[in-house]
Amino acid sequence: MSPPDEEPATGVQPQPIRLEPHESVILSPESPRFAAGYRQVRPQSIDEVRKLMGANSVPEKARDGSGALYFRAPELAKQLLRPEDLEVRDPVARARARRLVYLAAQEYVQGTNTDELKHWRPVINRWLADVKPIISVFAAEDIEIADGATLTLSANTQVLEARHIRMHGSGRIRCLGNVKISATSVKGS
Repeated sequence: MSPPDEEPATGVQPQPIRLEPHESVILSPESPRFAAGYRQVRPQSIDEVRKLMGANSVPEKARDGSGALYFRAPELAKQLLRPEDLEVRDPVARARARRLVYLAAQEYVQGTNTDELKHWRPVINRWLADVKPIISVFAAEDIEIADGATLTLSANTQVLEARHIRMHGSGRIRCLGNVKISATSVKGS
């Protein structure tokens, strides 16, 4: 995220969001109120996706006794695909290959150690070239959510970048999809 006093290189000017008590607002690229705060990113590689969406912390139960990670999707350890496997004629085999690549991409982005998935990188990158994902990023200055207010992040918002997020009383953020929230501080009272 750009430093708070600088405009991001994309030309999107971060905007403050303030919700009044019991107000309910949906943050979405289609919203006239918030559209100007969004940028659309079309990643060309899984490493770009990982850099943008970041690695989540890995729960302790996702580690074996040695401290090494194991795959949360065990089918990834059983089979390795080649990029050409994504275009086989058999629709069942093609669907299975695309599902495995999707799981591998999730693991790659969400895991803390990509070394165990580096052999999947060429296949994932080929899949990304085929599906041409668009990641919607909203840039905010400060977000202030009053008591009883709800800020809902739409399913097509994948990243929320903010300087400070403050939720008062029962104020909350509700996510309709997988969202990475990146903020200098998040506080509740």
